[in-house]
Amino acid sequence: MQADILSIGDELTSGQTINRNAAWLGEQLQLLGIPVRRHLTVGDNLVEIVGTLQWTHNGCDVLLISGGLGPTDDDLTRQALAAAMHEDLVTDDGALREIEAFFARLNRPMPAVNRVQAARPASAQCISNPNGTAPGIAARWGNCRVFAMPGVPREMKGMFTQAVVPVLAAMGTGTVLRIRKLNTFGMGESALGDRIKDLMKRGSNPSVGTTVHDGVVSVRIYARGSSDEADAVIRSTSAELVNRLGDLIFSTDDEPLESVTVQLLRQARQMVATAESCTGGWLAELLTSVPGASECYSGGWVTYSNALKASELGVDSQMLSAHGAVSAPVAAAMASAARQNAHAHWGLSITGIAGPDGGSPEKPVGLVFIGIAGPDGVEVRRFQFPGARAQIRLRAAQMAMTMLRLKLIGRKFEDVVPS
Repeated sequence: MQADILSIGDELTSGQTINRNAAWLGEQLQLLGIPVRRHLTVGDNLVEIVGTLQWTHNGCDVLLISGGLGPTDDDLTRQALAAAMHEDLVTDDGALREIEAFFARLNRPMPAVNRVQAARPASAQCISNPNGTAPGIAARWGNCRVFAMPGVPREMKGMFTQAVVPVLAAMGTGTVLRIRKLNTFGMGESALGDRIKDLMKRGSNPSVGTTVHDGVVSVRIYARGSSDEADAVIRSTSAELVNRLGDLIFSTDDEPLESVTVQLLRQARQMVATAESCTGGWLAELLTSVPGASECYSGGWVTYSNALKASELGVDSQMLSAHGAVSAPVAAAMASAARQNAHAHWGLSITGIAGPDGGSPEKPVGLVFIGIAGPDGVEVRRFQFPGARAQIRLRAAQMAMTMLRLKLIGRKFEDVVPS
């Protein structure tokens, strides 16, 4: 069994809207054990939609369509599907009553234009939409099962989960796909891939691959088989990856580094304070984006200028003159002052050159010093981050959280993060 995904809308083909619906549907089909053959995107053009439908339905068992089910003249999915199937459009009385009831719940009269949303190809059925006015359409077209759903993500996801998944599950492939993602920070993709290259052989089950997003290298495991078989493979492969990558792994699935860090602080009943220069408060923003951060984040300072480093954090002016703001002594002083002034268990500091200007041969763009002050004293590490300004600033904030995370779990930085 294999599936195609067709997305419809000028906003998609023009690039004004990112096609997240197709990505989500593809993932859901994979979880059901149904391979995706093609992703297709077509604008709001009746001839193009009809032609694409006629071309793509041959050879696929499932065709999922999103978009084009609204009430306006540029919503053409129902008309195109009827034309492609060589069927008349008919009004579905049950769907029409549901649309009328939707407006009645809002105490509003139904505009006449919404009546078209109850139309379907003669042999098809309408799918209820409890979250909006656009019913979906389910049809059998030769050997292909067609499901047309709204383009509004909330409506599409609800309809797919409630009405489409049970049908696809009943069709059954005998196999499922299990996916697990292990997230790491502190080692580049190439070096990490070298550690696990024997697990990444193409065509194997499970398949293992790496992806990078905002500095986080994620290792994805895809295991196929019966439910029990796939679960067993996921468990054994995850254990092997943990054995090889250790505490470089900070979470599974979609839990971000800042959530893990905040959770560890809350579990330890400890507080952290921050002092930032080149990151401009990015570290504080990441930590406070996590619900419950008020239990473990005292506050922070953004001391961009040397004058504020001296007046707000008490960094010695002679130290600034002798070593410069971007230096290990200044990072240590900033971290210590943040911890002391906020009466926190930990102080984190970041000072560096984010660019694109301001670098020199001795202190190039991307040079960052990160300090951490805690019960066992002050530690400062020097980093040279690649990339543009935003990437350098984000990497610095992530590395500061990584240094704190490793302290909280009792690990030495140099034993986990390669130099």
